[in-house]
Amino acid sequence: MSGEKRKKILVPIFFRGHLGRLRSVLSGIRDDPRLELQIMAATSQAYGSFFAHIRHSEPRSWRASLPWYVKARALGLAGTVFPQVFARYDPLTRHITREGFAIHSSVPFFFDGGTSGTMAKSVGIGIVRIADELKRLKPDMVLINGDRFEMMAAALAAAYLNVPIAHHEGGDVSGTIDESVRHAVTKLAHVHLAATETSRRRVIQMGEDPRFVFTVGSPAIDMLAGLDRASLAPALPDIDQTRPYLVVMVHPVTTGTHEENLRTIRSVIAVLERLRMQTVFIGGNSDAYSRTMAPVVAQWLAVSRPAAVVATKLLRPDRYYTILARAACAIGNSSSFIREGAYLGVPAVLVGDRQQGREHGENTMEVAADPDAIARAVEKQLAHGPYPSDARFGVGDSGKRIVEILKTVDPPIQKRFHEVSFVVPDSRGKQGE
Repeated sequence: MSGEKRKKILVPIFFRGHLGRLRSVLSGIRDDPRLELQIMAATSQAYGSFFAHIRHSEPRSWRASLPWYVKARALGLAGTVFPQVFARYDPLTRHITREGFAIHSSVPFFFDGGTSGTMAKSVGIGIVRIADELKRLKPDMVLINGDRFEMMAAALAAAYLNVPIAHHEGGDVSGTIDESVRHAVTKLAHVHLAATETSRRRVIQMGEDPRFVFTVGSPAIDMLAGLDRASLAPALPDIDQTRPYLVVMVHPVTTGTHEENLRTIRSVIAVLERLRMQTVFIGGNSDAYSRTMAPVVAQWLAVSRPAAVVATKLLRPDRYYTILARAACAIGNSSSFIREGAYLGVPAVLVGDRQQGREHGENTMEVAADPDAIARAVEKQLAHGPYPSDARFGVGDSGKRIVEILKTVDPPIQKRFHEVSFVVPDSRGKQGE
């Protein structure tokens, strides 16, 4: 094997969830003698360009943000000489390196603001940055996970540079802009690693060659299979583990409106005030309308000072999964309540339509963003208690299966539409081929 060229697999890790979901895949690639792992991490645009960040960001307060922008640019300059700077100051970089993985590329990506405009601009300039790094690193394949807007930039850059793309979690169904991003990445990708057989069928229905569409499960389950659920105390010293507690995570819905996102977060907070249970409140992501929701949460925490609520923004994957595993009920709209929650059997209440239509287990209840509806669902879930483990998203071997596919798969770079014969109604409502 020493004389054989290793296949270079580049994996973009652009937000905290990617690391937790792909840990077993990253370890498998790194440890396989036939593969070479390349990790690309994303940082704030402030690290890369002060003036571009000023021009395109939309912070809530320029006065509060400008000093940080100046500091970030100084850290960015220092980081080009001393890479350990990022490992100390950037949360994502710190998480990746603490997990024992080397970072081969650090890409300034995110504009500040949490709006639809800053998301679009981040993707645009991200393509430029990622393309430069792909040309420098020369990977043999790019492995893209999921449906986040950042992954659109990685997929477009790789596609135009004729770098084969392997996409995990294609064929899923959900709400918000993630639905469109996921399907767009599917059409750009050459190899498809579906989480379930249902998702695999959808990918083939989209015209993808069945020879390169595989059902592999979710590698997030790999970590849960060996989870020590008794280790809650070190992860959450402020929560009394002898009493039930809630886990809350509410992400913005980018295809919703300002008012709809406000209604969702206010409804969840209203329910928490009614229940007055111990609660781990985990901050949502930075998608559009995050600047609508985050101030509501911050004001509630500052003014009401709910004694039973522990609020946090960043958690290491193992801590998050340990917390979720022991929860009496999860409330919000995180996909982890569906995927990891099903395996763990955690009762969950999905609020709003962010995960509408998504394949899920018996552990979830879907309700509108209405305080009364949410409260009734939570009370039912608390009365029900834990559900049996559901293995529809994996049994703990997904990472190994993905690595084996990556080692051997060799798709043509020129994609062809694969025709699937099925009967559909024509424009007049009649059946036709």
